Amino acid sequence: MVGNERGLSMIGFLFTTAVIIIFALVAFRVGPSYIEYFTVQKALDLTMQDVQNPTVYEIRRSMDRRLSADYVDSVSAGDVTVGREGNAIVATLSWQKVLHMIGNASILLEFEARSSRG
Repeated sequence: MVGNERGLSMIGFLFTTAVIIIFALVAFRVGPSYIEYFTVQKALDLTMQDVQNPTVYEIRRSMDRRLSADYVDSVSAGDVTVGREGNAIVATLSWQKVLHMIGNASILLEFEARSSRG
């Protein structure tokens, strides 16, 4: 009769639970950084759409207002790089974020938000 039993053993259950908990902890740690990235990308897109005269000063001024309204701390309006690609004006923001996990283990996230107006 013992050979016919099926299911998850206690060791299998503990291992599965540990793996799920580790993935959940990483997701909870990384999630806010990605939410902030999408906020910066949206602010950059809206800035490029709304600015009447797309100069470096106007783009940075508009980005500063949007970033402060959304409480973004990872980047500032001074970090915006504005350039031309053909006839399009391109604004780019790049930054890194290091998330401490356990002991001396960390996660490095690299972000780049880019928007153009042509």
